[in-house]
Amino acid sequence: MIEIRNLRTLVKIAELGSYTKAAQALGYAQSTLTFQVGAIESYYNCPVFDRTGKTLKLTAFGEQLLEYSNSVLREYDTLEQLGKSDAIPQGCLRIGAPESLTLYRLCPLIIAYKSAYPQVEVRMINSPCELLLKDLSAGQLDISFVLQPECMDENLHTELLLEEKMCLVAPAGHTQPDFLPESGEMVLYTEKECSYRQEFDRYLQKHHYVPSNVLETSNVEAIKKYVSTGLGVSYLPYYTVKAESESGLLRTKLIETDPVFFTQIVYHKKKWISPAIKALLTLSREYGRKWSV
Repeated sequence: MIEIRNLRTLVKIAELGSYTKAAQALGYAQSTLTFQVGAIESYYNCPVFDRTGKTLKLTAFGEQLLEYSNSVLREYDTLEQLGKSDAIPQGCLRIGAPESLTLYRLCPLIIAYKSAYPQVEVRMINSPCELLLKDLSAGQLDISFVLQPECMDENLHTELLLEEKMCLVAPAGHTQPDFLPESGEMVLYTEKECSYRQEFDRYLQKHHYVPSNVLETSNVEAIKKYVSTGLGVSYLPYYTVKAESESGLLRTKLIETDPVFFTQIVYHKKKWISPAIKALLTLSREYGRKWSV
């Protein structure tokens, strides 16, 4: 079997054209280099260097072996880097997130991540949390941000970043203290798979309200626009309407949820934590401490 160190010796001798210079560069005794080259020649039963003249010259076989040795050493060095914890983040990273987190929480985080690690190709996949967790389990995502009660899936690792407030949202002129739809108003729902739509339904049921006029959309910005124009009431994470609530454009009412909702980061327990994922986790924790409602 050919040893990697013997190939490195061959390449260095060919590069410097001298056993003596190569021995000095590699920190070996010259006899060690002679032994290593001899091991290669014995393995292939072919001479590597032409020793008939005063100058050191590769044989035809030696030229061919040198070409392959350089290729093998490049690949070997690449493989050596893969397992190092301090390797530079690179490759493709598939990140899942619901639309509301992508728009209102993650934008600065992703910009900072890409600025720090431009060699990582980031693919953002927006989907309801229920579907994101299924994609994680199926290996179709590397990591995902979700907004829901703490994920308890035994196959997934969950890290809570921030407890989130949820709220009812109504037009600025809405007068009902319980935020139920007034005459002519409708219930504006997020999609059925949305993690907090069920909370809205529970609230309506608690107040014995059965929706008869409903509009459903997955677009949070569209819901806010509809509510602000007086179309109806909805239920959203407070961080999505904080600015409009403080400016008086929308009325909001904070609702205590049971269980509590969290922005959390989730990945499969068997997932290899690559340098790219490790860097995202570190940055997410940093931004999680900055987020406020």
